[in-house]
Amino acid sequence: MADATPNDDIAALASDLRALRLAAGSPTLGKLQHDTGISKTVLSDAFAGRQLPSARTVDRVVRACGEDPARWVRRRDAIATGSAATLATATSGRVTSDAQASSAQRSSAQRSSADASSPGASSPGASATEADREPRAGSTARRPLRRGAIAALVAGAFVLGTLASAGVSAAVTAAALDQARAEAREAAIKELTDAPINPRAQINVHNGVDPALTPCVNDAEVATSSDRTNHTRLEIIWSNKCYAGWGRVTRYDEQVSGNSVTVSIYPETAPQGPDRQSATEPNVQGAYTTLVVRPTPQTRLCAVGAITVDGESIDLGEPLCI
Repeated sequence: MADATPNDDIAALASDLRALRLAAGSPTLGKLQHDTGISKTVLSDAFAGRQLPSARTVDRVVRACGEDPARWVRRRDAIATGSAATLATATSGRVTSDAQASSAQRSSAQRSSADASSPGASSPGASATEADREPRAGSTARRPLRRGAIAALVAGAFVLGTLASAGVSAAVTAAALDQARAEAREAAIKELTDAPINPRAQINVHNGVDPALTPCVNDAEVATSSDRTNHTRLEIIWSNKCYAGWGRVTRYDEQVSGNSVTVSIYPETAPQGPDRQSATEPNVQGAYTTLVVRPTPQTRLCAVGAITVDGESIDLGEPLCI
């Protein structure tokens, strides 16, 4: 869905961009870079939701995926405006708090000045040297400063209480949202890195992760490709930095509507084992699997596929392996 919703944000936009990419046949970042003129790093950030993509990036990506970009760009701009408004509200809350605290401090200073001129303070005839001299411990010359500090603290507590009771908590809300997003990012990183990985990998990933959500797509290349029956193509995409691959099937028979695409990838030593990754997508030109990390350099990864035509399943033949 390209239309904005009241709770729309960068993550939701990125999710829909990934779905659009999938519906367009899962073009690689290399192909998208060629078609859009936008670097793989920027494209990867846009699909992963690391930051809000520019209007230019959204426009070119959506065009490359075969859709009208107008609604997508409007949605992107609405998210950007909403983020700016949130920041402005939070900033306004902080400015109000600072102004009130500053006012409290001025009042405290005035009361301290009044205390200093009251009886018991230094006499008008005291010399400048005596007035500037640091008071001895326990002397009454420190009392006005203490009363002023206490007054400032009380005033500050009053300001905070007033802000809270009045519901002026935009800054707190913004901080809570930032913390929630940070925790979500940490959870995603933890999911990607906690499982066992191949020691040859430069990037830590594990089986079952969507490659579009990882840096694996940045160095990914088609390791092997084979044209199959009914104008289809079976491929294995490989990332050497992640030491992992995924399978992909693309159909070119123009019979997408009402039909599906299925693709699987697995270690050759265990075709039906727990590491096998499969995907079936309806009404799409192409589908790809999640990641399989190569357990050893000697282990081959193999992919198989199938499509449906008018409800009939058509196997795409022998496994394709690397």
